Amino acid sequence: VMAELKQKRKGNYHHNGNKKHGLFNENKDLFNLWQTMKTRCENPKRHNYERYGARGITICEEWHEAKTFVEWALQNGYKKGLQLDRIDNNKGYSPDNCRFVTPAENSRNRRNTKFLTVQGVTKCVAEWCREKNVSQFTVYWWIREKGIKYAEQRLSEIA
Repeated sequence: VMAELKQKRKGNYHHNGNKKHGLFNENKDLFNLWQTMKTRCENPKRHNYERYGARGITICEEWHEAKTFVEWALQNGYKKGLQLDRIDNNKGYSPDNCRFVTPAENSRNRRNTKFLTVQGVTKCVAEWCREKNVSQFTVYWWIREKGIKYAEQRLSEIA
């Protein structure tokens, strides 16, 4: 199994503090993000591998080198506190499918996010709850016990 895994791996997982290009010391968080991205997609022993690599989520060839990923991130909106988001959750990690977003935005772009349409406007449950000042637990209970249409109707009745 390890021989097969080593054949599938491309590039390095470990930067080992490589100071050659100086990016590690200046961008430790991005190196950690890069390493996490790679192991999620390429290491079957990794927690959550089934949600990434096992689903066919891959990393583009150019991002198998940490330096290329870090440079892309710095040129495309990375700031401390932001998270890497795949725009289409069924596609892999690549410059045309990734962006940096806040944790709140990232939580809305999950496969299990529930969306409700109230008076012709579609938003995720968290957004409706914040806008209508209703507990998410209540709305999820409505969905689970009475259905999505019921939850949408109840939210439309709240001023």
